[in-house]
Amino acid sequence: MRKNLKNTVLWLFSIICGIFLAYLLIGGIIKKRSLDKNLEYSKAIVTDHFYTIRYTDYFSYKFSVGENEYKGSGKHYPASDTFSVGDTIIVVYDGSNPDNNKPKRDY
Repeated sequence: MRKNLKNTVLWLFSIICGIFLAYLLIGGIIKKRSLDKNLEYSKAIVTDHFYTIRYTDYFSYKFSVGENEYKGSGKHYPASDTFSVGDTIIVVYDGSNPDNNKPKRDY
């Protein structure tokens, strides 16, 4: 009885993990395809927010589409990047969902 319950819990946990990983993978693919299909370009301004997550450096930027302002981030390569706060960069964004954006060089 106890072993049967343990196997059932393990089986359910495995299914839930599989569904979660599929959700992340499929969500990323859908987001990338939408960006490819509805690609737009804009100029963005580098903001004063530089940060590090797991030994990877990132920077933040903001850009406008119509009356709305959007924010995004991209990888920062301190050894080779020459931009600083207030500089202008080119970003690509999804015309149907501008929250889906990235720096042009990361696209």
